[in-house]
Amino acid sequence: MKNVRLYAAIIGLALNFALFLTKLYIGISTNSLSIYCDAVNNLGDTFACGVALFGFAMIKRLGEKPAERAQSLCTFVISLLIAATGIYFVYNGLERLFYPIPVQYSLNYLIVISATIAVKVLMALMFRAFNKKSPSPVLKALQLDSFLDCFITTAAVMGLVLVTKVNYAVDGIFAIITGSIISVSAIKNIVAETKYLINN
Repeated sequence: MKNVRLYAAIIGLALNFALFLTKLYIGISTNSLSIYCDAVNNLGDTFACGVALFGFAMIKRLGEKPAERAQSLCTFVISLLIAATGIYFVYNGLERLFYPIPVQYSLNYLIVISATIAVKVLMALMFRAFNKKSPSPVLKALQLDSFLDCFITTAAVMGLVLVTKVNYAVDGIFAIITGSIISVSAIKNIVAETKYLINN
């Protein structure tokens, strides 16, 4: 069962890195801040899966009981990465509002970005299935993050569409909104894991 967790982390790492490269290219090509921020979010998810992989490897080596704190620590680190990503979004969103730049709309890029939402849904379902086979707070955190990413990418797509029809500053507003939501969610996890680490 412990191998299931390792497989989940490896698959998550590979897919998130692929999504990062795809969105980074599109974000730079279109000058879309919301797509660029979404790419950075996937890079954060890649690191999160890397941390999870390290934690699961430690659990396999040390055993389940001695490594409970390691799992909690991994969840804590993942939440820190997610919170930092959210704050980064807010900062860039504010910068875009003060210093707006033109965004290039592309239907082909829009289709590709929309398809990545389906990938994230499948990843969330994968983490959920693996968590049922081998329960872990780390897998649960990765599952929640994947579902949140679906919303983030949806917002990024809306930003890319609306930016050409309303005002390109709306791209920054979407970055601020999604960044705030991510940060609040991550901070809640940080507080919960901090309490666990202190009390155990």
